[in-house]
Amino acid sequence: MNEDTFHNPEALRHAVVHDRDGRLIGGVAEVYVEDWSRRPEWVAVRKEPRVAGAAFVPLAGAHYDTDGNLRIAFTLELVESAPRMHAEQHLGLDQEQLLYVHYGLTPPSDEASGAPGVGEERPKAPVTGQEDALKDIKELAEEPPAGPARLRRFVPTDSVHATVSSSGVHGENR
Repeated sequence: MNEDTFHNPEALRHAVVHDRDGRLIGGVAEVYVEDWSRRPEWVAVRKEPRVAGAAFVPLAGAHYDTDGNLRIAFTLELVESAPRMHAEQHLGLDQEQLLYVHYGLTPPSDEASGAPGVGEERPKAPVTGQEDALKDIKELAEEPPAGPARLRRFVPTDSVHATVSSSGVHGENR
């Protein structure tokens, strides 16, 4: 995958996903970034917009081209048989572990605890340098995930522009 794409979740938001054999799977519904590095690690893919839930697909081994196509390292059948989860939730550790098992991947051992480092050396919160650095990450879903969350849904900050008039606040998509 293009290394710049890993640093820019926005680039993946409208990608068209194909399996390793080039078969169409669907469109990226959501991008999930790792809490600490803020790099995209999973995407939620919907084959049909009206279908509830989304198939989570790991970005490990994926390739992204300049035409907006994301070719993943897995088959269409494996993606279709993946456990369905709601794309608007955090991806908790237990959910992520279930997905790693489904895709036959080994979870990163240095991140499996939800934070880099171990024991007393592990930071208590993401190290960002600024309070606003995580403003594009949705903080909490309606219900917290079972187990600690390591991955959060990426929410672009420039999607809605609010204007205030005498009749109230209005939002418009950019």
